[in-house]
This record gives sequence, structure tokens and C-alpha cells, in this order.
Amino acid sequence: MSRGEHRQEQTPEQRESELRSMAMHFGGRLVAGRDFREAVLERMQANLPGFPPERYESELEAALARIDEAQVDVMARREQLIAEARQLDRLHAVFTIHYFNRRFSGHVGEYGLGRINLVDALGDLYAREQITEAVRRCDALIEEGIRMGISSWDHEPNMAHLRRAHPGFDDRALSQVLDWGHLIHR
Repeated sequence: MSRGEHRQEQTPEQRESELRSMAMHFGGRLVAGRDFREAVLERMQANLPGFPPERYESELEAALARIDEAQVDVMARREQLIAEARQLDRLHAVFTIHYFNRRFSGHVGEYGLGRINLVDALGDLYAREQITEAVRRCDALIEEGIRMGISSWDHEPNMAHLRRAHPGFDDRALSQVLDWGHLIHR
């Protein structure tokens, strides 16, 4: 069965749901600057034909409004993350934000907000060189945690290894990188 035949068998509710989903997807691309409005509308019409042109536009507008609301929530969570990081010692403050940046900032749900700038978030507390050194240490920990995700899932020996190899990081940070490694390699 071809994609077009499948679409002909869809109920009106299924087509409406697909249009909403498509509008959110393309709206996210539009907000992230990866597409232009006209191109998005053309693709929506090509991928799901049969609606009047103004319907695609109205659904894209509704999706953009939902994305605006979501961005407010995302920004509030990011501000909370920064506030929490600022209460930690330098290594853990940098780890908290840098880990978020590496693991989550590229997700669709971030709606093109990108990475949190470490110097903007922590530069009044620490010198740029101190932040850079902490990023280097965080990258080494994150990379090793990801590599370890392909090996044994025996948590305590893995934690013991990371404690020896990366002194100064607390168990929460070590667990987070192991978790990410296991997620990637499962």
C-alpha cells in the first residue's frame, strides 16, 4: 500500500491529527531558523494534500503559538537550571550546565534555543580560564561515561572506576554520565 493510498483510508480525525503534528514539526524548524515559512507551507501541502491553503496557514500559526508557550516553559526551566548551578562549586556548576548543553540543548523540545552560554551564566563567579578548565574535565568525564555505556552495566564497579579516574565529581554527576552512556548504547 502506498503512502497516498494509506492517507485515503485515514479518517478525518486522523488527517487533522497528522496536520497538527506536521505543523508542530515544521513550526519547530521555522523557529529554529532551519526553514522558511513559504517552504514549510509548500511541504505541508505536498506531504498532506487535500486541505484548503488557508487551513495549512492557520494550523502553522496555531503551532507557532503553542511553540511560543512552550518556549516560555523551556526558558523558565533553563533559568532554574542556571540558578541551581550557581549555588554549586565551580566544577559542578559547569558540569550541570555543560551536561545539559551536550545532552539536551539540541532536542526538538528546546525549540531552537540552543546551548546555554557558560560565560554568560557563570562568568561573574569564575574567570573564563576556570570555566574552560572545568569544561575540559567535564568533557573527559562525559566521554568516558558514554564509552562505558557499551560495557558492563554493573553500576558499582563503574562508579568506582569513574571516582578514581575523575576525582572531584560527585556521585550524581558520575551516575548521570553512566546513565547517558547506557541510554546511547542500549
